[in-house]
Amino acid sequence: MGILTFSDRIITRLKNELSVLKLDGENKLIQFESAFHLVDRAMDEIKLFMDQYEFVSEEEEIEFFKSRMTYFLRESVYFSELFNMESIKPAGSKNEIRKFYERELLSVKEFLQNNQNLYNYLLMKKENQDRVFFLRSAQAPIYKPNLFWHTLDTRYCTVYTLYFARIMGTLSLAAYIHDQLLVLNGAQDSIGEDKKPSLNWTGNKADLVELVYALNASNVVNYGNASVVELATVMSEVFGIELQGYYRTFLEIKSRKKNRTVFLDRCIESLEAYMDSFESKG
Repeated sequence: MGILTFSDRIITRLKNELSVLKLDGENKLIQFESAFHLVDRAMDEIKLFMDQYEFVSEEEEIEFFKSRMTYFLRESVYFSELFNMESIKPAGSKNEIRKFYERELLSVKEFLQNNQNLYNYLLMKKENQDRVFFLRSAQAPIYKPNLFWHTLDTRYCTVYTLYFARIMGTLSLAAYIHDQLLVLNGAQDSIGEDKKPSLNWTGNKADLVELVYALNASNVVNYGNASVVELATVMSEVFGIELQGYYRTFLEIKSRKKNRTVFLDRCIESLEAYMDSFESKG
């Protein structure tokens, strides 16, 4: 069995195991710790398999370290950071918790800015540096000096596999924080059975997220002082749609290769056609 097939089996099993853990339960610390250990066990299986395996080609090795091993390390980073963050979260008022998450989000954004070049490589789905980043035999230059890299076990990981895993894990953490802020702002409370809105969003979620970020970027609500979280909360209330994970959706929109503003462009075309219809009638 090839390592990619074996890894896919482990990933499928891991996703099923993680789905069993209800990560929105009362004791998040226990759940995050359990999730971390599930990932750790899966990685041990992969390492045991690697000890007896020879990659059949450079392409296979690149694919493994770029997608499969990065996935395991990303999940490890994610649940580790979640555990650390939730363990220091203040047990205070909603306002105190909101401020805590907002500070954490600033730290996340600072990390992504400090790793902007690699972050862009991910977003743009580039491949031109894959041989440098994901072959263990490549003498890849260290992106930033860090004593940790000297202790890295290169039998199971490349330096850049870990770099990218940290970035991807941080993106997942950002999505979690955005969701928590959305809940704190009351979006979930307002979409209950007793508060069904009269207007319902019948487009897809990505379209609404695109609109939310367009309103934020245009500075047309509260003179530009309305945050994305506030706008997403209001949109959730008005249209009766849960926007959890909207930051991750925005990143997907941002990484579109051809046209990133699909929904807004469609709105422009529809409006122009509507206005043209009046002119033809006149």
